[in-house]
Amino acid sequence: MSKIYDIKVQAKSKFIEHLSDHSDNHYVFTYTVTLTNCGKIGARLLRRHWYVSDSFDQIHEVEGDGVLGEQPHIAPGDTYQYASGTVIETPVGTMEGCYHLIADDGTPFVAEIPTFILSAKHKLH
Repeated sequence: MSKIYDIKVQAKSKFIEHLSDHSDNHYVFTYTVTLTNCGKIGARLLRRHWYVSDSFDQIHEVEGDGVLGEQPHIAPGDTYQYASGTVIETPVGTMEGCYHLIADDGTPFVAEIPTFILSAKHKLH
């Protein structure tokens, strides 16, 4: 039985070697996020709230309206995908967080962003 409000979030990261500088602790990653509305009602993504962590346990918190300047509406059964990036000071880190949405019926709800790994390919196997 599907839920009324159900946005599934999947994220995948990629290390960008040519923009990174190991000697300066500057590691660049892109990530692609896919949001799928598995619920029974459409919803608009209003805000994002990210936690970006590096291997030194430094946590950078990112909050803001929408994603990439948009507040996309995701109808039942549809997906919305976007790509963005981040920089951390270590070759390995994580990202996680949540999106704040409002359903077409006016109900606010949250979609969790599961933790995913940021890793320079030569550091993790």
